[in-house]
Amino acid sequence: MKDSYDCIIVGAGPAGSMAALVLAENQHNVLLIEKHKEAGQPLCCAEAISPKGLSICGEVKPAWISSPIHKILLKSPSGKELKLSYPDAGLVLNRKLFDKELALRAQSSGAGLKLNTQAVDLIHNHGKICGIKVKEDGKELEYQAKVIIAADGIESLVGRWAGLDNSLKLNEVDSAYQYLLKSDSIEEDCTEFHLGTKLAPGGYAWVFPKGRNTANVGLAITPVSGNPPGVEKAKELLDFFVMKRFKNFLVEEWMTGGIPAYSRKSQLVKDNLLFIGDAARVVDSLSGAGIANALLSGRIAGQVTSEYLKNKEAPLAYLKKYEEEFMKIKGRELRFYSFCRKIYLKMKDEDFEEVIDFLKLYLEKKESNSLTPLEILMTIIKSNPKLLLLIRHLVW
Repeated sequence: MKDSYDCIIVGAGPAGSMAALVLAENQHNVLLIEKHKEAGQPLCCAEAISPKGLSICGEVKPAWISSPIHKILLKSPSGKELKLSYPDAGLVLNRKLFDKELALRAQSSGAGLKLNTQAVDLIHNHGKICGIKVKEDGKELEYQAKVIIAADGIESLVGRWAGLDNSLKLNEVDSAYQYLLKSDSIEEDCTEFHLGTKLAPGGYAWVFPKGRNTANVGLAITPVSGNPPGVEKAKELLDFFVMKRFKNFLVEEWMTGGIPAYSRKSQLVKDNLLFIGDAARVVDSLSGAGIANALLSGRIAGQVTSEYLKNKEAPLAYLKKYEEEFMKIKGRELRFYSFCRKIYLKMKDEDFEEVIDFLKLYLEKKESNSLTPLEILMTIIKSNPKLLLLIRHLVW
């Protein structure tokens, strides 16, 4: 006899664990499965998030935070620097600990947690999704569920099994490579963003401090920018950047992966199947940031699923409320960043130089902590004739 649950969640990252936590707190029989031996590993993330974004998960433990961020450095292709003092601009997490403890928080609230459990297919009954097949301890097992939430990342095999076209175009994905690097030339509370078409075509390089003279130092590129896709190219560019940026350093870890961009074709709900986090493509298409949106999508998906399960008379279409509520909060922002990404991919080095020059003049009379990224981006676009010209000739 198959084990039966109210909801099964595939993937114990921030999105999946958040959804499991909400459902468990509402007394539902929920199972959270993770293909790796431990939630949070292997890590594939630059680990930055805003304090507001992190607050979505409730109580924040100090141990989750590697470094608070109070300054932001932008560097142009020619080496021009713009450094902003921005109190409480963000946080760099210890994702390995954060992911693990968020999953354990869901478990302690009543969720089942199965690690080293690989989802291998969906179970269908008369055309309806009624559960999931897994490989667990070398055995193939089946679990039934009224609702399934896919939090299985950029590859989202669950989406493919459900017949969704969740493929990404070349302009909708970045290839990233990152080192955890130790050096005495890291400013503990300052994030760095380095721009340039030769340095990181279609992307940028970053330095995100993690305390104790360590930082996540990475680089992302976009295949559509004329470079062959694949991590080797990103690694070569990152090695060049590291040698230029740091005199003395030690690489302690490395990681690589893909970063999805938001796509308007993304489907967040199909019948009793919900998609959250990277599986739903709800990522800031310009910066690649996705942790806060993952947490928010998980929380809303958990809440709506709980309401659906409690109301025995609710039609299956009630689950679409998740997509409606999430897009009501984040839709405009996601669409705007997607629009900005299209402009960014067409920018040349001289455009980056002009943006840095403009921001130096614009921000010298502004309180940086009173501005939002959206306001700054809108101002840049409206104030730069070249970027306005790019907008006119965008063809996608």
